[in-house]
Amino acid sequence: MSIDVKDLSFAYGKQQVLRQVSFRTSPGQLVAVLGPNGAGKSTLFRCILGFLPRYRGEIALCGYDLRSLDRRSLARLAAYIPQSSAPVYNYTVRDTVLMGADPFHGPGPSQQETADRVLETLGIRDLAARGINEISGGERQLALIARAMAQQAKILLMDEPTSALDPGSTMKVEELMSELKKNYTVVIVTHNMQQAARISDRTAFFLLGELVEVGPTAQIFSAPQDKRTEDYISGRFG
Repeated sequence: MSIDVKDLSFAYGKQQVLRQVSFRTSPGQLVAVLGPNGAGKSTLFRCILGFLPRYRGEIALCGYDLRSLDRRSLARLAAYIPQSSAPVYNYTVRDTVLMGADPFHGPGPSQQETADRVLETLGIRDLAARGINEISGGERQLALIARAMAQQAKILLMDEPTSALDPGSTMKVEELMSELKKNYTVVIVTHNMQQAARISDRTAFFLLGELVEVGPTAQIFSAPQDKRTEDYISGRFG
């Protein structure tokens, strides 16, 4: 369930967005990716998910070279969970989860069973018939996590998973993420340093496309090795 990135670089035309990024995650870890806007965090996710194939360097998921994977194989390794802002569609919660259960073919009985099992696991089966736009932000985030779980991927990539949520919903999603890392490798992009300190095992700090520092979260927050990390953590950045 590991992610291995070695010397990853990516540019949009002449604009270099990622520069020689190298890091590795281990199974059972929750990794927080910190950094200001424009640091390259979202581009990192897009590269790992195969959306930006013209990268330089190497990416391996669970030991498989990303460039050797077709879309279906990649979907069985990594799943993306966006922010819980209201989507433009209004499928039901069950149909939303079914998108993950089989994203390449129409859902069959086994996919229905998978979706119902995941909804039950997350305690939202009673929402199955509700429209995804008709439920709260916290419930919507759980539905998006359920979709990724139904995809049966081994790596979950979450983009600002609680940015639009109230404190109660944030706590529920954070508790769920702490449980998920027992069976998945979880990587979150967040601007919430308190959240990273609370729930992550390792933290990576990005700045202007460079991975400035990565290490155990306690070390990053208490004794960072790079002054740029210290400035960002302490609020002196910029």
